Amino acid sequence: MAWLSEFYLKHPAAETMEYSVFRHLNGAGLSGVAFKDQNSKKKVISHLSAKGESTIPELAELLNISVPKTKELLTSLLNEGLVKDSGRKTEGIGRRATIYSLDPESCYFLGIEIKKYKINIGLMSFNAELIDSSMDIPFTFSDGNESLDAIIEELQGFLTNIPVPKEKILGLGLSLAGRINVKTSKILSIYHFGNAPVKEKLEEAFHLPVYIDNDSRTLAYGEYHFGKSGLPYREKNVCIVNLDYGIAVGIFANGGPIYGASGYAGEIGHIPMFNNEKICFCGKKGCLETEASGLALIDFLTAKIKKGSSSRLQKVLAKKGIIELEDILEAVRFGDNLAIEGVAEIAYNLGKGLAVIINLLNPELIVLGGMLSGFGELLLLPVKTSIMQHSLSLVNSDTRVTLSTVNQKAALPGCCLLVRNKILGLI
Repeated sequence: MAWLSEFYLKHPAAETMEYSVFRHLNGAGLSGVAFKDQNSKKKVISHLSAKGESTIPELAELLNISVPKTKELLTSLLNEGLVKDSGRKTEGIGRRATIYSLDPESCYFLGIEIKKYKINIGLMSFNAELIDSSMDIPFTFSDGNESLDAIIEELQGFLTNIPVPKEKILGLGLSLAGRINVKTSKILSIYHFGNAPVKEKLEEAFHLPVYIDNDSRTLAYGEYHFGKSGLPYREKNVCIVNLDYGIAVGIFANGGPIYGASGYAGEIGHIPMFNNEKICFCGKKGCLETEASGLALIDFLTAKIKKGSSSRLQKVLAKKGIIELEDILEAVRFGDNLAIEGVAEIAYNLGKGLAVIINLLNPELIVLGGMLSGFGELLLLPVKTSIMQHSLSLVNSDTRVTLSTVNQKAALPGCCLLVRNKILGLI
């Protein structure tokens, strides 16, 4: 990838043997047979990452090439230290085939997730297993440069305790809310860090290529690859909705993420759907987010309480001055009628927005993730009802709508995996 090559030009000392292997895997400067072989290697890595292990005949069938050619590619990956011999198949008769898998210790990838009041840090092995993490580290975003310094300090502390050689860490990912230009790594809203050069400062501090992405995409990527079975979804055309204080959607077409021209694809929350006077965070009026997000839910409940509606959230509002999503989740668990009414209201409005997505993209699957997915069936049922009312029956019959099984836990592994796959050239 061009951005990785630029990193090596700026940081020539960082190009260790491992970096050279990955730079080569990207296919930089290759053509003809060599380029075709590199693409086949990437398919092998992608397959082993998803399935865990495979034999040469199985890989030959996958790649639609001869067994000798497949063996040649695997030998190269073995020599590069990316694949290992994992023994022989135990079932069947006759000569047992050798099993190959990714070598988890060949290299590692760091991810950091910045949330509203905390940060999470994770370390992923080459076989896409999150082997170490530090969760729910208190973090209050303030001045851009000071906040960036605090993040660097937390990362440095994390790295002092990890059980792997630091020289085997090949990339760092940063996941945060807002609009991110993935081409320039510019953070354009919310945690904009003022004039702090986030990418440059992180690369300088850790001598690693840094990849910055939107939290909705990292959550979607993690959900898609580490869903209910711990494996990628079988569906190839999927929309994964991040329902938090705002709304956005990660879109997968033919199994790959859709970024758009600059990385802004999926901003469903800013579709102008309602004729209201509510000013959205984006500055426009009538956005889906003003009637169908976590913030919309909080506004709905706060207004109702101030008008005299009874709710256990009255005490929360009186004590803290605000209501947070965690408070509403707890109220729903206690059967609070007003909280349940609010969830049903925003869920119905959300269904209208998802009807647009269904009519436009005709996805096989829509997954509701993020904090609001914690409302479970209380959210899902009115969403489905609204979708049935507002989308074409011919189209919505193709789409299954379900709740996330990993909820917010998907974003950190998704962030790490995005870094790995970007460096590998898999996406």
